[in-house]
Amino acid sequence: MTIPADRIYSLEGKGFKLTTAEDIAPYLEEISAVEDLEELRLNGNTIGAEAARALADVMRTKTTLKVATLHDIFTSRLKDEVKESLIAICGALVELPDLAEVNLSDNAFGPLGAEAMADFLSKHTGLQVLKLNNNGLGIFGGTTIAQALIACQAECENQGKQPSLHTLVCGRNRLENGSAPAFAKAFSALKTLREVRMPQNGICPEGIVELIGGLSDNSGLTVLDLQDNTFTHSGSAALAQALVKWELLEILNVGDCLLSSTGGRLVAEALKERSTLKSVNLQYNEIEQDGAIALAESLSNLKALESLELNGNRFEAESNAVEMIKAALSKNDIDDDVLGSLSDMEELSEDEDEADEADEDEEEEEEEEVKKSEDESKDIKKEEDHTAGPKTASDVLEDDLADLVSQMKNQLNV
Repeated sequence: MTIPADRIYSLEGKGFKLTTAEDIAPYLEEISAVEDLEELRLNGNTIGAEAARALADVMRTKTTLKVATLHDIFTSRLKDEVKESLIAICGALVELPDLAEVNLSDNAFGPLGAEAMADFLSKHTGLQVLKLNNNGLGIFGGTTIAQALIACQAECENQGKQPSLHTLVCGRNRLENGSAPAFAKAFSALKTLREVRMPQNGICPEGIVELIGGLSDNSGLTVLDLQDNTFTHSGSAALAQALVKWELLEILNVGDCLLSSTGGRLVAEALKERSTLKSVNLQYNEIEQDGAIALAESLSNLKALESLELNGNRFEAESNAVEMIKAALSKNDIDDDVLGSLSDMEELSEDEDEADEADEDEEEEEEEEVKKSEDESKDIKKEEDHTAGPKTASDVLEDDLADLVSQMKNQLNV
């Protein structure tokens, strides 16, 4: 949303301590003087309850306000004072018909703050963007926010209109599994979400499955960030199934999510369904060689890719799998720079190495038979190629990549 400079009022980062009505009065006069105010930036100051009530009185008169940037405005304030301030401010916000975006991130108001916001969130049917990052909501606070969003959807239905909310940022809030059912229900009810960012919330596989189940009803999703939660196989399987439904997805961040070796492979295979992807973060997920091979195959469909993060997984940076990934990028005319650093790749433990060696011994005879069959196929193909005439450079690259995939699959029995 682009707003003209003459319709923005900002005290951003001034560090003012505005405790009383008298403290904030000079700035309220300036706010009042701005005609057709569309954005109010008060972040980086600290506002007390009395000042907040005075601010709310002025905000009510600014019916053209679209964006309220209010993150980091309660530093050093007590929780009860913060709750009182939020009740006053949200009481004004709910009366502003054009309000589209509210940012209350980096305010440590916890569950009490969620209670203070609930009435506003349940009644303002025009809100499009809600940012609540690093608020210490916890399970109870997160559930309160989710229930308010469900109530807002019901209010939209009563008014015969679609919900407006399309962006939710709610990271670093210790939401855990306990709040997942309420958020899943909210997501499923809304169906309008395009961007959801919920990193670092201590959500485990059961909660992840519920969240993704709700999000799968939002077919217009373009951005999903669940970094630093825990998926394992079950969460990864849910994600793999949902990827088919998100036909507009451009950004997927599930780094540090412990997808696991099997889960990582499921997700890697499912990525081929999402040709719209521009950024994929799969860092630190215990993805192994077979998952990397599956990813290389999927990359042939990701022609819009601009960023791929794979650091911290369990295959070597100099492995054939990485070469296959680079070859797949090259085939799509995508520069190697798209692939991020691989400087911190994880090694398999000694026990895992031994297990892999045992598997290789058991599969040796089968591999030899497959190899022999492949050699025969190659001979036939060479004769056909000779008949068909010389190959182009792209034909050669495609054949080399296909051969490499086949070889690696045989080695890993995948």
